[in-house]
Amino acid sequence: MTALAPSRRPLSPRLAGSAVALVPVVLLVLLLIAFAIADPRIAAPVNLRNILLQAVPIALLALSAHVVLVSAGIDLSAGYAVGLSGVVMAGHLDVGGGLPAAALLGLGGVLAVGLANGVLVGVTRLPPFIATLGTMTIVQGLTLLAAPQGMVLVESDFLAFLGQGSLLGIPVPLLVVAGVSVALWFLMRRTRFGIRTYAYGSDEQSSLLAGVRRASQMVGVYGVAAVLVFLTTVMVVAQVPLVQPNLGGINLLLDAIAAAVIGGTSIFGGRGTVAGVLVGAMIIALLTNALQVLGVDPSAIELFKGLIIVVALVVDVTVRRLHQRVTGIAG
Repeated sequence: MTALAPSRRPLSPRLAGSAVALVPVVLLVLLLIAFAIADPRIAAPVNLRNILLQAVPIALLALSAHVVLVSAGIDLSAGYAVGLSGVVMAGHLDVGGGLPAAALLGLGGVLAVGLANGVLVGVTRLPPFIATLGTMTIVQGLTLLAAPQGMVLVESDFLAFLGQGSLLGIPVPLLVVAGVSVALWFLMRRTRFGIRTYAYGSDEQSSLLAGVRRASQMVGVYGVAAVLVFLTTVMVVAQVPLVQPNLGGINLLLDAIAAAVIGGTSIFGGRGTVAGVLVGAMIIALLTNALQVLGVDPSAIELFKGLIIVVALVVDVTVRRLHQRVTGIAG
């Protein structure tokens, strides 16, 4: 009689997910310890405060990228949309217009871009990469056409308070990020829109059979992402009130996507958390700040960021395969 081999107990998907969620936090702590040993100035309270403030625009744009990535899409136009919104706002203020009207114009600009992306992806069914690559180029050209001559200094007491003020000793930019994060968490985890976005990103065909409408869902996804792009613009202008066409651009976009992916948002869609995105933004900000303090060449800084992104992508692929093994879903 042949003895049966002991069966291995399958790993709980919830336990696996919890373990993966801790990876960005562990990485942040390890990086902070390593950099503090290399140069104690990096872990000084004043510098840590600067790192958190530098993470603000990255976090807001990363939250925008998070929404799109969860739906299994991507938005390459977001960085340049920050520039477009900024120059539209600055141009209106520069000719004597009021801040509310300038904000509405800036919001209208990015919403138009978001609507275009949503229609291209959801209605015409273009691949998100191709669709947003096209709108990225268009937005870049519009930004250059709309930009005033030279840099514009935006003078606004309200924006100055948003960018440099504090409440109860807490910098206002951090409070803004906290408020936006809570609102987005609620939207993505407690509303039909958010649940359908995760479902669509996890399995498009099943979600369509369950009643999710591709066109309206994609317009909604890119619309929400556009609002977050606008909030990014406001905080960028509030922190550094010198507006020029390259206000956002490819560097901020790559930092944002890197923060989202490092924070656990899957490039395959259907997985990711707001908290993870915030940790990812802090990792990117810490890495940039620390390497600058250490006197590393700017080109090398981008190299280190690229290496971390590659590691995050490898982890993402590994987690996806692990999830498929645990749930029995074929890859």
